Amino acid sequence: MTDTPRTDPSTGTGRGSRACAARLGLRLRMTRRRLGLTQDAVSGRTGLSKSFLSQLESGLANPTLDSLHRLAEAVETPLSVLLGGPGGGGAGGAARPPGVLGLRTTYRPARDGREWADGEGRTYPLTAPGSRRFETVLAEGTPAHHGFVTSHPGEELCHVLSGRLRAEVDGEHFPLGAGDSLHYDSALPHRLTALAPGTRFLLQVAGPPVG
Repeated sequence: MTDTPRTDPSTGTGRGSRACAARLGLRLRMTRRRLGLTQDAVSGRTGLSKSFLSQLESGLANPTLDSLHRLAEAVETPLSVLLGGPGGGGAGGAARPPGVLGLRTTYRPARDGREWADGEGRTYPLTAPGSRRFETVLAEGTPAHHGFVTSHPGEELCHVLSGRLRAEVDGEHFPLGAGDSLHYDSALPHRLTALAPGTRFLLQVAGPPVG
């Protein structure tokens, strides 16, 4: 007999759901810690209880679609990355929640750039929360979720605004400077690492909608 994981009705049950929950929990915990956030801080940003966040990070719970979007914004990480598979596996085979969020007009004011220490950085979503047919973020330095190789269905376009960047796609390395761009299949294992202070780049993620 195997234990049945706690589930949300929209996410289903089974081995694929458990694998997806475990992957989400690991990436949520890694990203939270690299940003220097406590579970209490994430709870304050999302309105989710600390005990529920602890269950999520342990892979013992599956959040609703609304909770997923709040978590992605709280840890400043594209939802596609939190849900992405380790090697093109997508969301672990879990059923896709029904319903598609309507697009809303979203204004993002300009942010002052800053220099980040090696291996540090953050992303700023530029598109509306919940949009997934394409998703655009402004990245500075090496964002927390780029500390590990990731993959997810769809494609990405990276355009370097300043500094230097090393892109790794399916084991191949690409040195990128200001004005350079790289378009690739995001189902391939990939990682982006800043090589110089003041590195900034735009990342556009396109693929099937999450919701």
